[in-house]
Amino acid sequence: MGNKRMQKGIELVANGYVTPIDSSTFRVKSETHTQKWYVVSWNRKLWECSCEDFNKYKRKCKHIYAALYYLSLQDIRVGVKRTGQGEVPPCPICGVSDFVIKDGFSENRGSGLIQRYYCKKDRRGFSPKTGFEGAHGQAFAIVVSLDLYYRGLSLRQISEHFQSVYGIMVSHGTIYCWIKRYVELVYQYLNRNKVQSGERWHADETVVRVKGKHLLLWSMLDGETRLLLGQIVNEKRDTEQAYRLIDNSIGKAKNPPSELITDSLGSYSKAVDRKFGEELKQPIIHVQAALSSPLSNNKIERFQRTVKQRFRAMGTSFHSSETATIFSKGFSIHYNNIRKHRSLDGKTPMEASGNDSGNTWVKLVGNARKNATRRQVTSKEPNSSSRRKIPE
Repeated sequence: MGNKRMQKGIELVANGYVTPIDSSTFRVKSETHTQKWYVVSWNRKLWECSCEDFNKYKRKCKHIYAALYYLSLQDIRVGVKRTGQGEVPPCPICGVSDFVIKDGFSENRGSGLIQRYYCKKDRRGFSPKTGFEGAHGQAFAIVVSLDLYYRGLSLRQISEHFQSVYGIMVSHGTIYCWIKRYVELVYQYLNRNKVQSGERWHADETVVRVKGKHLLLWSMLDGETRLLLGQIVNEKRDTEQAYRLIDNSIGKAKNPPSELITDSLGSYSKAVDRKFGEELKQPIIHVQAALSSPLSNNKIERFQRTVKQRFRAMGTSFHSSETATIFSKGFSIHYNNIRKHRSLDGKTPMEASGNDSGNTWVKLVGNARKNATRRQVTSKEPNSSSRRKIPE
């Protein structure tokens, strides 16, 4: 129920139904009675709303969630403005920050006013990569698009949100191009580093509809940290796909599991024998559990229900397996790095595993761009074999 209220709250913000009165009070328009407004306010220890739902159940209603998400959008705006104004970055030429000093500000079309730096060693000025170069002043719109899309809004709903709330005309095709570009950038960055996982993993597959066609969504979840280790979208339910899921997940983790829980699909048994028996030659406890078993696969099945709700909310947004794959990649980023979990004491799965890659889209894009720049600097350095030997 909480997820439904949260989703409704996000839609209220997207429709422009939230108006701030001051920093702790908001007016939220009713969905059913457009002439009626509810007041959401902060009362010392909690948020309160004048609606019937809050007064009856005394828990967060969709109007409170709308106010909270409105505030988070303001945080996103501030975060985008501050992009590139943090700690002293390394010089893109020499790769170190020891000789770098601040050197005024410059105007960036993607992120606004940003800090400039000067390297005294190379005698060159530079601006740090924000991740939004070439965005033509749309950095805020890009981050909001990423956030709203993976919270359940469709591309057309996001387009309507920009038009009704900010007066910005952005087509749903442009929004998809933004999402595709930055999801791929962040996905490649996160996949370069292996993550610490627990001993027990959960695997499952479920059916999703893409343009009237049934596809299978395979997922692997770490039971301890709730990390989504692997996800595959395809048409087949066979041993090869089960093996791909296990192999990809092991490739992302620092340590393979000692126990794997799946459903009764025979493909899992064959894939486990191939990966752990023939290749790794490592013993593993493979439990093919029923729903009534104490070792049931409820954790991954709850996760799959969450993903299917997102797929259902997207509706006709998926026109091919490519769009479904892009959504799957972005959802894994959102789930692991941005979405906080009650069972993890308010942490994200990535934070629970001891990794700090960034817990907002702004930070993730910025870190991904810095990582790409660092790799370019490293690739330009001559290796020892290519250096000309000096005769003795």
